[in-house]
Amino acid sequence: MKKLLAALLVVAMIFALAACGSAKPAEQPAAEPAAEPAAEPAPAEPAGPLADEEYAAWVAHGQYKLADGTDNGWGGKDTALYEASSLKAISLDDVKAIDEGLYNTLAGKDIKYLYTIDLIFGTNDAGWNGRFAKDGKLFEANGSYAFKIAKCTADKDGDNVVYGEDVWISDPKVSFVEALTPDTVFYPTWQEEKDENGFSWADNPFVIGGPGLYTLVIAQYKTVSSPGNPGYGVGLVLKEAKDGIDYVEILEWIAADHTYGIIGGFAGSEWGADVAMEADGDNVWKGEVDLKAGDEFKVRADGAWDNSWGVDGFNGGNLVCEADGTYVVTITFADNTNAVVEAVAK
Repeated sequence: MKKLLAALLVVAMIFALAACGSAKPAEQPAAEPAAEPAAEPAPAEPAGPLADEEYAAWVAHGQYKLADGTDNGWGGKDTALYEASSLKAISLDDVKAIDEGLYNTLAGKDIKYLYTIDLIFGTNDAGWNGRFAKDGKLFEANGSYAFKIAKCTADKDGDNVVYGEDVWISDPKVSFVEALTPDTVFYPTWQEEKDENGFSWADNPFVIGGPGLYTLVIAQYKTVSSPGNPGYGVGLVLKEAKDGIDYVEILEWIAADHTYGIIGGFAGSEWGADVAMEADGDNVWKGEVDLKAGDEFKVRADGAWDNSWGVDGFNGGNLVCEADGTYVVTITFADNTNAVVEAVAK
């Protein structure tokens, strides 16, 4: 009996073990499919040219040369020269190919319009000189280094297009410009009164990077010009240095070391002959001329156009006679080349 019970117990254990071995494991939750990596954002499309739709053209003016060697000029050019000296609207990305540093500077600006042109400065004689300041020194430069940009209108005259300057850049009181590349371009003080070096907003900007072929880039910002808040920025990038006219450092002006004369459109001068002036005390010279209403005139030193005085002092505009008569013209020096010219009827 005991043997029979033992046998039954063994059989029961075998069935129990078999049942355990055949049990299915608990089902695990299905794994979540692996998330696909996020797609890279599509690169932004480069902004198109930032063109000014209000004006027919932005035009480069000055007595330098265009990139093809054509002589350029100031306002009043013929249609072909206006169109040849018109700037091209570009995008900010286009500036990368011109100069990385200039691009980085402009990338931090809020730009409204952006233009460029290639120009050759300082290789031809414009026949007059101007001044600029660099590294705390004054220099004299040929007029072929001076330039301005103008926004121009255009009117049809038959088959011809007549361009006209509407806004000069820079222009007194409305367009304060900053130099984006101060090693290559000088902009005068944006103020009506002359500074200690005789500069004001009436003076031309000058190229100060030496003679050569330059790419000029000009940006108009979305801000409005005001003192200390530029509305425009100009950069000049030298592409190719050339032989040309050197700058001359201006040394201290000693008035007594020079001679002075009156020159103008009046009879006996015709912008060719000077009427000599005589010293009349310290730093004062006087001369006498017969003028008619409308005659224009200036005082210049040493019978040359390197240093002249008129409206607004040094290298200012021509003085204009208001009535016929004999006049005593006086030039009085303050310091350096700063002087005042007066004409008083006898």
